[in-house]
Amino acid sequence: MKQVVNFRLSTSATTTLSILEKKLHTSKTAIVEQALQSYAKKKLLNQKGLLEYAGILGAQEADSMLLIIESSKHNKDDINLEL
Repeated sequence: MKQVVNFRLSTSATTTLSILEKKLHTSKTAIVEQALQSYAKKKLLNQKGLLEYAGILGAQEADSMLLIIESSKHNKDDINLEL
């Protein structure tokens, strides 16, 4: 079941959302969900690449580090820094 979420968008963003809804024949919810997933994937891949490029961590270690960082944002009590 989907969760109800409230947030404010600019007039430009709501216009864009309405245009995409009509052109893609899909719901505004589907568009926002897809955009959010795409944004998150892009940002996480960029962070992983930075950690690998710096030579600090390998790919698997970078993935683990990012998971720790993401989970610690939500639950400060369960931080486990073992890689």
